[in-house]
Amino acid sequence: MWNKNEHEIPRSEFEQRIERVRQFAEEQNLSGVVVFSAPKIHQWNQTGHVGYLTNWSNLDRITDVMLLVPCQGPPVLMVAGVEYMLDQIEEVSWIDQVRLVSSPDPRAISGAFDLSVAGESASRGARSFGAEVACILKANKCEGRPISISGFEAMPVAVYQDLQTHVKSGIANAPDIVAELRQFKTPQEVNLLKKSASISDLSYHRMMEVLSEGMWGYELTAEMDCTAKCHGSDFVYHCMHTAPGDNLKAGKLSVKSHDCRLQRGDYINVNAYVVYKGYWIQSDRSGTIGRCLGSNAAHMVEANLKVQDEVLAALQPGLAIGDLIDIGDRSARRFGYEIQGGRIGHGQGLDYSECPFLLAGSSETLKPGHVFVLHVCLGVPGGTLLINPIADLCHITRNGVEVLNHFPRSLFQG
Repeated sequence: MWNKNEHEIPRSEFEQRIERVRQFAEEQNLSGVVVFSAPKIHQWNQTGHVGYLTNWSNLDRITDVMLLVPCQGPPVLMVAGVEYMLDQIEEVSWIDQVRLVSSPDPRAISGAFDLSVAGESASRGARSFGAEVACILKANKCEGRPISISGFEAMPVAVYQDLQTHVKSGIANAPDIVAELRQFKTPQEVNLLKKSASISDLSYHRMMEVLSEGMWGYELTAEMDCTAKCHGSDFVYHCMHTAPGDNLKAGKLSVKSHDCRLQRGDYINVNAYVVYKGYWIQSDRSGTIGRCLGSNAAHMVEANLKVQDEVLAALQPGLAIGDLIDIGDRSARRFGYEIQGGRIGHGQGLDYSECPFLLAGSSETLKPGHVFVLHVCLGVPGGTLLINPIADLCHITRNGVEVLNHFPRSLFQG
């Protein structure tokens, strides 16, 4: 990720996180906890568990990574990779025990453990994830009890099967302790999220400088991407939803809208995904070129902004997430719309989507330290039309909520 001597989060914080995982193993009578992350290139999946504990995340296109926290003994980072990666890991991580393992995927940049690779015998095989885990547990004299997996949902089937084969004491059905820890952001993490938000704000300000009638959507998003990159983002993607202001049904969402010329009176929604030092923000803002939107779009967008404001005003620690969704539902119905899918947002941090999830029926409550994107999407009952004109990155504090992105929330006018 970033040089361990310059990172905003101190070494002691990573050590405390690992110790909490070890305590969980003891409480659950486990021999250890296997923590798995998919490569960062799979950014819409869970990619942040291992980085949360080690300060190293795999940026390679396909290589998997795993951390074993045994009930006794040091944590061990296992990478399905080759030797050059060791220098990169040492630069950013305090983990002393790093081992190269093999991957069941012949496309991975690692030695293969399968005896047959594309019909030929593997001559430079290494131990698999499962074999290495079993070896470490035995060396630390903590085998004989099951392991648990944090990040199970992101793990390839072949890797899971390999663990099943080699860990003879089995795999326990235990909660994801790392997901639980990650949902409560430290002050240092909140500062990193604020930096992500500030970069996103700058990209919207650039949008207002260049937005003009007749420009292509891809020209606008390219300007915004460039601005975010110039201010330090390590990943950025701006997508769009555009439509004639008097006919939202004729609009185009995301990639297709980049190939449209932007016209006066159009509905223009820009969705920003910005990552700074691993920490995400999703932000949406909407507006038009000219003084006003067409009547069809204006009515729906105005309603959506009001519903978002009502939900935002209700945010406070102790509020049940299910009750929050109900507030949004009632507000949407007053305007003649509905919230499609029963969801209005999700946690953000080292992943685009993480706990807490703002889903209908959830009995979980909002707590200080939660950071999530709030985006109330309104739809037409019985139809397929959906808009998402605004998204705010929200930090729950002891006293209420702090919105981290500050570009004006009202409709912009280019």
